[in-house]
Amino acid sequence: MQKIAITGSSGFYGRGLIEGLRSLYPEATILGLDVVEPSVHPPDEFLHCDVTSPKLRSHLETFAPETVIHLAFVVNPMRDLRRMHEINIEGTRNLLAAVENIGPARLLVSSSATAYGAWDDNPIPIPEDHHLRPRTEYQYAHDKVLVEELLAEFRDQHPEIAVSWTRAAIIYGEGVDNYLTKFILRSPLMVLPDGHNATFQLVHLEDVVAATLKILTSNASGPFNIAPPDWITLKDLAKLKRQICLKSPLVMCRLFTNIWWGLRLPLFYFPSGLWYFIRYPWVVTPRRLQEEIGYEFRYSTLKTVREMLHHGGYRNIPELELETPSQSHI
Repeated sequence: MQKIAITGSSGFYGRGLIEGLRSLYPEATILGLDVVEPSVHPPDEFLHCDVTSPKLRSHLETFAPETVIHLAFVVNPMRDLRRMHEINIEGTRNLLAAVENIGPARLLVSSSATAYGAWDDNPIPIPEDHHLRPRTEYQYAHDKVLVEELLAEFRDQHPEIAVSWTRAAIIYGEGVDNYLTKFILRSPLMVLPDGHNATFQLVHLEDVVAATLKILTSNASGPFNIAPPDWITLKDLAKLKRQICLKSPLVMCRLFTNIWWGLRLPLFYFPSGLWYFIRYPWVVTPRRLQEEIGYEFRYSTLKTVREMLHHGGYRNIPELELETPSQSHI
């Protein structure tokens, strides 16, 4: 890989990839496109560009990369849902049109494990060939499903391009700060929607970057779950934070958050649809990563959670004997 273009290059995923790519391919030229100026790990060339802009195509066609990585996506919820949808979906359409003209060797796009949807009958863990069932109440997850539909169609039409996409769990690494990390770190107690002790995963940013690079260098195709082969529960998290658990009906959680979100109050920076992903399981297995391209995770969910809590100011975090299945059960 000698010429690599990355949209969303100034985000934590993009910065991490730039650092990783420089280690693997020191002679490569990296073009970054973003609406935010780069801070650490800047690309070799940077262009201020919105992914919905017509300029995106001309920028990419002029650069002519053989590798395109599309990470430009709205992570933190927006109140302007129309604009959020435009960036996520129409931005992806815009990029695919450019990629079609360029004809690079490979295209990688960031999706999310939330695309599977949070449902009571989800298998634990979920493999890559499990069908996607979007939660329309949570636009972030729903948009990811729509993006994957575009990618699947594009891959069928262009078998000469190695088209892949990553379905990561909740990502954490030092410096990652978004509505999910705020919710995990700052919530004063652990709420169990409908009294349910749901399972969840955290994946370390180092693993996300290393796994993504492994997918790219393998010229792999299709979806890849990126999450360690272990998970914890809400009660596990409460033990680590030394918090009490409070059972609450899901409908009350949603009502409370709708009011809180509507009043633009601090602490809960998300719409009420996220509660489905707190109530129902959506943990995944990294089967393709492990079996097809031989990736081994450096961090477990538990190790990542402990690092997050430490960075968030928690001290004397207790040891935890997990009640949930571990790697040997998968």
